[in-house]
Parts: sequence; structure tokens; C-alpha cells
Amino acid sequence: MTQKELDDKELLEILELAKDTEQKAREMCQMSSANTAKYQKWSEAKAKEAEKQKQPQ
Repeated sequence: MTQKELDDKELLEILELAKDTEQKAREMCQMSSANTAKYQKWSEAKAKEAEKQKQPQ
């Protein structure tokens, strides 16, 4: 089975799709990093709170 050669228009469409995909992946990564940082701060605050409650008053 042979494949047809892609013309310039098709190559540009593929390039544009790849660029869009890269941008969406970058945005998802940034969102994930932001959520991770937010959760880490929350988790550290909860750990400090739990540690305070363990200490005798």
C-alpha cells in the first residue's frame, strides 16, 4: 500500500494542528503545576495544624 505525498496545504494544516496541540499541552501542564503548588500549600498547612494539635497545651 502506497501513501500519497502531502501537498503544502496539507503539511501546513498538520503543522497548525501540531502547534495547537503543543499549546494545549503547555496550558494543561501550567494548570497542573498551579494545582500542585496550591495543594502542596494546603497540605503543609494541614500538617502544621495537626502538629499543633498533637502538642500538649
